[in-house]
Amino acid sequence: MVLDMLELTIKSFVAIYIVKLILKHNLFISKLVIKIKFLGIHIELNGKEKKHPSDQE
Repeated sequence: MVLDMLELTIKSFVAIYIVKLILKHNLFISKLVIKIKFLGIHIELNGKEKKHPSDQE
């Protein structure tokens, strides 16, 4: 039982870390859907596409 909780915790942190990396670095993903079956979580993010990039980029 302890190993199941440890595995669940590690998988949760990995999923959250991946989402934070994508949002932090503004990766061009128009739609991100994450389904985590073992937790019953369905996360859907609609990203913004830059149609007119700024001069700094």
